[in-house]
Amino acid sequence: MSGIEIAGVLLATFPLIISGLEHWRDVAKVGGYLWRVREGYKKCLRDVQLYEIVYKRNLQELLMPMVADEEEVKHLIEHPGSQEWRSPDMQNHLEGRLQESYSLYMEIISEMNRTAQELSRELSFDKTALQDKLSLPVATQQRRPGTPQPPAKPSRIASVKLKLEYEAFRAKFSLRASVRDELFNRMNECNQRLEKLLSTSDKISILQNASRLPTKQHSTLEAVLKKARKKSDLLFKALNMAWGCSCQAYHLANLRLKHHTLREICFEVILTFVAPPTQDCSLWSWRELQCGPGVGCSPPQQKLVKSSNGPQPTSCVVNITTSLSPTPTSRKKKVAFTASTPIVPKIEVQTVADPRVKLCKLLEDQDCGKCMGIIGHDDETYHLHPIRRWKRPNDDDCPLTLDCILSSDFERPLSRRQLYSMALLLASSVAQLQFTPWLRTGLTKKDVLFLPCDEENDCIIPFGEPFIQQDFSLDLPSPVDAETNDCNFYSLGILLLELCFGRRLEDHPLRRKHPVGDEQSRQTFDLMAALKWSSSVQGEAGDDYASAVKWCFMEGSSVNQSWRGEIVKYVIRPLELCQGHFKAAAV
Repeated sequence: MSGIEIAGVLLATFPLIISGLEHWRDVAKVGGYLWRVREGYKKCLRDVQLYEIVYKRNLQELLMPMVADEEEVKHLIEHPGSQEWRSPDMQNHLEGRLQESYSLYMEIISEMNRTAQELSRELSFDKTALQDKLSLPVATQQRRPGTPQPPAKPSRIASVKLKLEYEAFRAKFSLRASVRDELFNRMNECNQRLEKLLSTSDKISILQNASRLPTKQHSTLEAVLKKARKKSDLLFKALNMAWGCSCQAYHLANLRLKHHTLREICFEVILTFVAPPTQDCSLWSWRELQCGPGVGCSPPQQKLVKSSNGPQPTSCVVNITTSLSPTPTSRKKKVAFTASTPIVPKIEVQTVADPRVKLCKLLEDQDCGKCMGIIGHDDETYHLHPIRRWKRPNDDDCPLTLDCILSSDFERPLSRRQLYSMALLLASSVAQLQFTPWLRTGLTKKDVLFLPCDEENDCIIPFGEPFIQQDFSLDLPSPVDAETNDCNFYSLGILLLELCFGRRLEDHPLRRKHPVGDEQSRQTFDLMAALKWSSSVQGEAGDDYASAVKWCFMEGSSVNQSWRGEIVKYVIRPLELCQGHFKAAAV
């Protein structure tokens, strides 16, 4: 008998047990003994029905990925002895579904089948002679009063024997409740093992499929993040060079963090003007912009502000190049004058920086239309499209930071799924923005800001769309200088730790044992406490999350030329797998 047939045989055993229990109830009721064993009977019936339902659900979970049609699954469950259970294809699908756990799964089902047979014997349902004799009073009661020739009255000896057999069965049912409970416990344990074994098999299959991602996908994501890094770096430099105003020190840029996976990259930036009380800032104070390629965009004339490292021309330059396009000669031989090939001028109009038009001035325009203008740096240009999504906080309000959210007094703690999603987003943002003007030092929880949506969107705070804020200092470190500094990913590791447990490092007892100290001492004590705390990550979040944290503290302790590829492989990809676990659990 194949494994799938054994599963069907066990499925057919439960109705037999329930039918026997109900038959015994009817007999006991007629004999007047039901009241003495009513509670034991009810408990026994509930237990059998419970384990039948649990086993059916385990079988449904086993069959559904193997059988495409839901109706066919239902048919298999309702007809456990049908021909479909003996199908070789079904057996092959079962072995492929369970893989190396197939033998153990079938052994558990066999054990459960033996337990069900033992339970049947314990309830005396295999004694057909007793069952037939116990059915006689029922038949007598069901006979119509007017029926002629009633059955012969049993002899006194037969009646006494029947009564003794019944009393023995009743005594067995009443006194051997502990034996039945032990059998039911075994059935419950078998059901739990089946459920756990199937669940782990499915999870392993999901992880195997996810871990078999080809190296091409790693390199593709690395290329996208490298492109995002370049574009974000040039965007900041374009903004920095485009201000051209004396109030540049009071301008701030809030960049929305994204986990970029597509090659088409667009940035969402909120520019603010935080002027001192002595200066009038009534011209503009808050502008939300979408900065990216202008597909189908018609920017206003004379509104390109383009910067580069070299001197800027101050007029529109028209570059005219020539290209010769010879006319194809005909293959037919004929005498004719060959017309001279015309020279077609190829005109490239390059609008460059106009000293009379500056970014600060552009932002004053309230009626700028779809495109406010274009800024650029080196070989990148960015169309500035006004948007409106966010609610501007009051000047007196402190910004909501990740530090506030992770504090113990925050009223709306985030779910584990939200925390892990944010961990992936911040790790990806570090891979994009590290060594750019947007992220001049290690990212910390105080750098991550959250803004409420506009009033039209009920003022909710989308915790999956954080920002970082940066000012426009006149002296920006070059990328080469930044990467040669002693930089590591300790701060990212601490962030991942805090998001894993949903609490701040400074609130943990491991950190409270050490003094706050000065800045250098604080960083040392933070790292000491974080390394000890990181040993608990595997038990809290699993191997994938733990490996990401470990890389930040160990392999990511020093920067090399291949750091971006390593952070994709050892941090971002494992955190993506953590997100995949939530999706698998939701199915």
